[in-house]
Amino acid sequence: MADQNATILVVDDVAENRDLLIRRLRRLGFTRLDEAADGREALAAIAQTRYDLVLLDIMMPELDGFGVLAAMNADGRIHDLPVIVVSALNEIEPVVRCIELGADDFLFKPFNPTLLRARVLATLEKKALRDRTRDELRRKQVELNEARTLQLALVPAPFDGTIGGQPVGIRTLLEPAKEVGGDLVDHFIVGSDLIVLVVGDVSDKGAAAALMMARTHAMFRAMAGRPDAPELFADPARAVSLANDALARGNVGCMFVTFLLAVLHAPSGVLSYVRAGHIPPFLRAADGGLTRLSGHGGPALGIMEEFPYRTAAHPLVPGDRLLVVTDGFTEAQDAGEALYGEERLGYLFAALDGSEADTLGRLVSDVRAFEAGLPAFDDMAAILLTLAPVRDDAATSAGEGETR
Repeated sequence: MADQNATILVVDDVAENRDLLIRRLRRLGFTRLDEAADGREALAAIAQTRYDLVLLDIMMPELDGFGVLAAMNADGRIHDLPVIVVSALNEIEPVVRCIELGADDFLFKPFNPTLLRARVLATLEKKALRDRTRDELRRKQVELNEARTLQLALVPAPFDGTIGGQPVGIRTLLEPAKEVGGDLVDHFIVGSDLIVLVVGDVSDKGAAAALMMARTHAMFRAMAGRPDAPELFADPARAVSLANDALARGNVGCMFVTFLLAVLHAPSGVLSYVRAGHIPPFLRAADGGLTRLSGHGGPALGIMEEFPYRTAAHPLVPGDRLLVVTDGFTEAQDAGEALYGEERLGYLFAALDGSEADTLGRLVSDVRAFEAGLPAFDDMAAILLTLAPVRDDAATSAGEGETR
């Protein structure tokens, strides 16, 4: 059954033809019927009223049916408003042209009332289905946008302060390739002297990966709130093992998370870390020398329960800068499907000294330039830890006094 509330516009330069079509439509139960005597009147009516269907003649003065279809195509209305062309032209070329311009159907004059009924009802039914589909897509897009906002809200703010007597700066970045993604990045303080860095990459994209990411993120935040958190994070392998067992248990979707957990003991400068299938971090010394922290702690999280992860360690000194990224950086592709690569990223990172105000932004810009406008290959996440030299306030004050 047709929706009798449908609003229909009848366009024909012959009054008798308009009257005949309107009477036939009323017999079908339609009461919201408008008419236009030429193409210009039709476009003016379409601009003012939300119609569900247009019955359009081709041969009209001022502006013919082809012109109406072309105008509707140009402003995008043809995608939302179905058009059935009703014309005395009985050759195939006009039919083809009308369909190419976006018309949904075609009727030859004099039209058969039964055929008119069938095509009007079928066209309105298809429009109703398209409208419902469009509304559902719009609703899902709103939900995805809200989910993206919530996911980005999990990224911690930049940090500049002193922990355990060591001045530290931390910057983070998260850019999902779609509305939501499977990368995670976080940092937090445990106890009075432990700085915890978390970077992960779920093996998929989209909503499922985002849920896996949120679950993993929540686990490590929950561990940070435990009474024994300082002892737990002092050996990162223990924390990683707990999360891995929970993720691997009942993992019917076989999703996994490449992961890096790094814990800096600020007073000593010792960085303890577990690299679970993740890209080795980049360590840039104050003199520009670049080192990769390649200690391998075990497989990605969620693959195998009770795996004995191992902690690796590396000393950091003031002036060092530690960069951890996900493969959205290194596996970005250009038009020829060449990879951006770890070597290119490391070279650029080594070239950026501490005076670069937005190192992460500079790295992202270089990746985007490499992609040259192509859609993002994958989610991108990164964290940058900078150990600033410890200031000698007494010496600084003395030096300032001598200068004055």
